[in-house]
Amino acid sequence: MFTIKNPFISTISAQESESNTPLIGVNLRGYYTTMSEERDFRGSLPKNYYEDSFRLISEAGMNHVRYLFFWEAYIKHPNKFINELITVAQTADKYGIKVLYDNHQFHTSSWLNNQRGNGFPFFFFEHNNSTYPYNSGGSPKYQTAQIWWTDWWNRSVKDASGSDGWTLLADFLKTIVTTLDAYPITIGYEILSEPQVHNIDQWEKIGNFNTFITIELRTLTQKTIAYSMNIPIELDTPRGVNAENLAKMAPADRTNVVFKITVYG
Repeated sequence: MFTIKNPFISTISAQESESNTPLIGVNLRGYYTTMSEERDFRGSLPKNYYEDSFRLISEAGMNHVRYLFFWEAYIKHPNKFINELITVAQTADKYGIKVLYDNHQFHTSSWLNNQRGNGFPFFFFEHNNSTYPYNSGGSPKYQTAQIWWTDWWNRSVKDASGSDGWTLLADFLKTIVTTLDAYPITIGYEILSEPQVHNIDQWEKIGNFNTFITIELRTLTQKTIAYSMNIPIELDTPRGVNAENLAKMAPADRTNVVFKITVYG
């Protein structure tokens, strides 16, 4: 089990560790790895950001970081994105901090929420603006988000050339794995943070998605793969948020696989 206790504290109770020491740490984000296609950051990271961050984490007695990155950021600055990941891995290795790399999304994409959204690249939206109108809302309450995520679980989201979204995501994650897997501090990869569920028939489809990505990543890595709790999480809806349906999200091969949940409050 991989648990986020509020947006900042991260723990893993089942992990790759010869000493079986629990991994306790924090979430961490960067600069080029978290840019959206729609927005540029102002300013820059503090001087020695990673060096100081990992040193302070180590001095505080913690041994783990969940590092957030966004697919959009890779599309915007691929070389700077990869170079920043390498800096993260090298600095974490220096301080002995184990890192799980999180493929994050927030409000789906900056295409759907140009002020706060980040995640899926514009090439899934630009050619289909009539179905996914620009800035029409990426959080679960918006109709466009509901349509897009339904299409994603139906495996009908494609880029302008007709390439399949699931395959494109697998290829992107393989780039991450190829970059980071050789580092001893890399403990694994999170497939997709907090995917949206809008219909009771989507649980099994999410399981199919997690199975597909896991199979693809297992061609390159045997390290931990995390799949994520869904949003919304309200129990009193027709979506069917319950233990039986949550179990359907698991990939078919659960070897060295953990389930990530987030506890807010």
